[in-house]
Amino acid sequence: MTKNADAHLKELDDFDRRLLALVQKDNQSTHAELGETVGLSPSAVRRRLKRFRDSGLIMRDVALLNPDSIGVRLVITVSFQNETVETLEAFDRQMQDLPEVSQCYHVSGATDYVLIVHGPSVDWYEEWGKRVFMGNPDIRRYDSHVVWSCKKFETAMNI
Repeated sequence: MTKNADAHLKELDDFDRRLLALVQKDNQSTHAELGETVGLSPSAVRRRLKRFRDSGLIMRDVALLNPDSIGVRLVITVSFQNETVETLEAFDRQMQDLPEVSQCYHVSGATDYVLIVHGPSVDWYEEWGKRVFMGNPDIRRYDSHVVWSCKKFETAMNI
């Protein structure tokens, strides 16, 4: 846990934790509805949520699309031959620029990166993989896992 994350968690009271649990499930509730549920006034809810957003604890408010309605979803692991700062930074920039990459994690272990990629079809992915991975001489190996079905998908974090 980072110092910043540790500080965030230490300053949260029970109202904060309950409020954050609620907005992680549905952030379309009004301040009045949230306040009634957690036992705070609407203005207190508004102030707390503003504090969470200003501090970065709440990163952003989004709508989650159903990935099954988009096409194929893949989990891809990538390993590099030569791990240099320049190589990894170049890969980070490349992943940031690819809209089909919804998540990119630099991880420890035998694999260097784990990616979540969404595209229209497996045929599309074959061409995309050739262009993105096979065209990069620094990549030693990449493994692709087609998601057949999702057994759990949760964005809310238990705090």
